[in-house]
Amino acid sequence: MNVKEYIQSGIVESYVLGLATDAERLEFERNCADYPEIAAARDAFERSLEEQLMQDAVAPPAFVKGKVLEAVRPTVSDNGLVEELQEAPVRRMNVWKWIAAASLILLAGAAYWGYTANQKYNELVAKQGTMEKQLQESTARLQVMEEDAEILRHPMKTVALKGTDMAPQAQTTVYWDTTGASKDVYMVINNLPQAPSEMQYQLWALLDGKPIDLGVFDLDVRQKRLVVKMKNVQNAQAFAITLEKRGRPNQEKPEGQVYVVGNL
Repeated sequence: MNVKEYIQSGIVESYVLGLATDAERLEFERNCADYPEIAAARDAFERSLEEQLMQDAVAPPAFVKGKVLEAVRPTVSDNGLVEELQEAPVRRMNVWKWIAAASLILLAGAAYWGYTANQKYNELVAKQGTMEKQLQESTARLQVMEEDAEILRHPMKTVALKGTDMAPQAQTTVYWDTTGASKDVYMVINNLPQAPSEMQYQLWALLDGKPIDLGVFDLDVRQKRLVVKMKNVQNAQAFAITLEKRGRPNQEKPEGQVYVVGNL
């Protein structure tokens, strides 16, 4: 069994996303037990999905644990026993002195409470705004991932693009919907080298040896979507990705090196 070709066939992504058939799933699980490289590829793809979900996760405030422990902690004496409440001795005090002292204490307490309450309120407002923003971003990211999974559930041709001598470890998967009239093309970037700032990648369809432009892209597109929508193509015999100069005037003809390629 050629383990590298099996991993690059797109079965790892199909299994993790729940798109594999029962037969494919059982075969994949047997292969994971027999071939550590396949299990490692599965774990790596699962971690990449978890990182996308968890990078905006909101942790509970750190002070919550201390408040809870403080609330349930009893008073303990030196010998380890819980102390019993004892009645304090009664002392006589001039009522006017008591009133004056109490007034000063209340005044100072009110001023301190007003300052700290306003400070706490501002902190809570700021934290609430941050948490609401993080929640909105996490919700939007989850919605995008659900949309990506829904796209891949449709029956489409899967083309594994393998690395050339320029990048032997590179890999990208193209999904081509040949059942509909639009012939939609989608792409999952499994592994491509980081490109210089003045360069960008471009996807091509190949028909009778002639390239057809399917759009340019940067690697940071993976931060927005797992499944990237590219230009449609009616007919193709193969797909390839080249590294091109950013903003070149004629994008209908490839000029750069081919990094991955795959035949139908």
